[in-house]
Amino acid sequence: MTASNPADGHDDPFLWLEEIEGDEAIAWVDAQNKRTDGFLVNDGYVSDFKAVLKILDADDRIPFVGKSGDFLYNFWKDAEHPRGLWRRTTLESYRTDKPDWNVLLDIDALNKAENVSWAFAGAARSPDKTRALVSLSFNGTDAIEVREFDIATKSFVPDGFVIPKAKTQVAWIDNDTLLVGSAQTPDDSTEAGYTRAVRRWTRSTPLAAAETVFEVEKQDVAAWFGVNRRPGHEGLMFWRALDFTRSQIFVERKHGPHAGKRLRLDLPEEISVGAEAEDLLVSPKQDWTLGDLTIPAGALAVIDLDRFLSGARNFEIAFSPTPERALQSWAETRHGIVLELLDNVRGRVVLMQRSEAGWQETPLPGLPDNASISAQNFGGEDDPDLGAELLLTVTGFDRPTTTALWDGHGTPAPLKSAPRNFDPEGIEVQQRHAVAGDGTKIPYFLIGKNLKGGPRPTILYGYGGFEVSLTPSYMAIAGKLWLEHGHAYAIANIRGGGEFGPGWHLASRKNTKHVAHDDFAAVARDVAASGVTTAAKLACHGGSNGGLLVGNMLTRYPRLFGAIWCSVPLLDMARYTKLLAGQSWIAEYGDPEIPDEWAYLQKFSPYHLAKGGENYPPILITTNRTDDRVHPGHARKMVARLQELGCPAWFNETVAGGHSGAVDNSKQAQSQALGYAFLRRTIAS
Repeated sequence: MTASNPADGHDDPFLWLEEIEGDEAIAWVDAQNKRTDGFLVNDGYVSDFKAVLKILDADDRIPFVGKSGDFLYNFWKDAEHPRGLWRRTTLESYRTDKPDWNVLLDIDALNKAENVSWAFAGAARSPDKTRALVSLSFNGTDAIEVREFDIATKSFVPDGFVIPKAKTQVAWIDNDTLLVGSAQTPDDSTEAGYTRAVRRWTRSTPLAAAETVFEVEKQDVAAWFGVNRRPGHEGLMFWRALDFTRSQIFVERKHGPHAGKRLRLDLPEEISVGAEAEDLLVSPKQDWTLGDLTIPAGALAVIDLDRFLSGARNFEIAFSPTPERALQSWAETRHGIVLELLDNVRGRVVLMQRSEAGWQETPLPGLPDNASISAQNFGGEDDPDLGAELLLTVTGFDRPTTTALWDGHGTPAPLKSAPRNFDPEGIEVQQRHAVAGDGTKIPYFLIGKNLKGGPRPTILYGYGGFEVSLTPSYMAIAGKLWLEHGHAYAIANIRGGGEFGPGWHLASRKNTKHVAHDDFAAVARDVAASGVTTAAKLACHGGSNGGLLVGNMLTRYPRLFGAIWCSVPLLDMARYTKLLAGQSWIAEYGDPEIPDEWAYLQKFSPYHLAKGGENYPPILITTNRTDDRVHPGHARKMVARLQELGCPAWFNETVAGGHSGAVDNSKQAQSQALGYAFLRRTIAS
């Protein structure tokens, strides 16, 4: 690979494996799958597969819902309906042990009727709630087909709105008008493969003739939009996504002094924004100074939107972060602004209210201290005063998930509880800290039985990118297949994530991306040094960006691990921008076609770092043929290279599933059982 143009692939002997449906490539995949099955599929695998499928198909799972109008909507998969049912009920019925569900669309029946392998990808109700835009994905791809659906007749609307398969965003403006962004043609698409034009489409007219109302440049990542139909606050927002982190934001208001105008918000390009009612809420990714006022990175600041558009800049700071306390998200309600926070990676939900003394913070009552807690408005899209009720979801490593409703008064009212899927007897949850090479403390959670006992097989999981936070969640599958057997599990909160706000992410981006990998290695050393495990009994696991992470553990830190489980990974950092959605991640990793950036990219590109003569631990790399986000060529080529070097590398590629790999429960059970079978053969034998 030449330094001047590493992305051209001229010197790549395995370039042919990037041909997703190429005959030679498919033959190679089939042979590799057969080899892996011969190594891993045994009685233990079958037992694990059945155990996972029983958990995923259980009737007493929580049917998670979204509220729209008078109904709660849910999508449900089980043994009889592997591709799932889209259904609805009332809140009164939902509160009972056995809600009365009205099935609207049976995806398995649809697949049988059309002889197509559809997966449900969501539905957006029309303003009058009589219709929906149903999104259908072929085998789990990000690209979707959108069809208009009549809720009363439970059928697709003849001659209704239909958007052919593409990466698409769509929203109702009114019952007969849509906003559509769809990457239908090369002219409609950015170089990253997302839409570059937003169109206003009126019923009974051709989509191709719809008026373009917003457009971005070919080299931008995408054109995004939002529609606010809240009475009295109707309007549109448009985002020109310059890259994965930077955007220019525009608003159109239907009411007020700026009605009918499209105005660009005079904001930093790296910022989170909300504007559902009177106020503009902003959270900058870096410190933002306005005269005598500095809004810290990760703070939440508030100003009247119309006043801001008229030139006012006197923001009120509603929340300021601390070194351990970070804002994750917020929801505007009629009671105030509800914040989701992380306090040393523990969930907190607080209510912020204006007072004469400034913004006052009140913790929501009755919530646990050591858990993950999410909060979102429960319906309320037609409520002029924002949401009246808040849906809370609470979970922890050994705590089955629960949901509750909060109406602004007293403690939240319990709604649903998930079952226990594994025996928690003796299981401890500890938060520990490793010390990185630069002295930074890196927190991690350690879960297992008798953690003061001797070394045992341990999994270390991580991600470390895109400001994604890893927080406690119920370990239904890992608990059953791993923790019950006395093994341990660790989750590392390395830099690159969002656990401590934007600065934690910025510390591992582009030329400092390696910092996340070094942090993960520091955690691995700490876990082994504590006596919980040894290098030979320690495996690491990660997927997508986390697949890049554990790929670097193989090539940069092979002596710290006894095995590596790598899922839907990025691994070839020379060609990632040429493969599917890779162009959109340049802001996170860098551009390999710029020599100065390739100079650091190649230092964390596992495909290029792999070399002969190394004693690499065994690795299982899995991918999916219908993944249209991270190209399966990354996984294929890495295994081919490792096997050429004589390394113990195993491969599995499923045909359906997309990037998540879980279009139905059996596919998810297969993936999990295969991974744990690999760990039993390597670190837990």
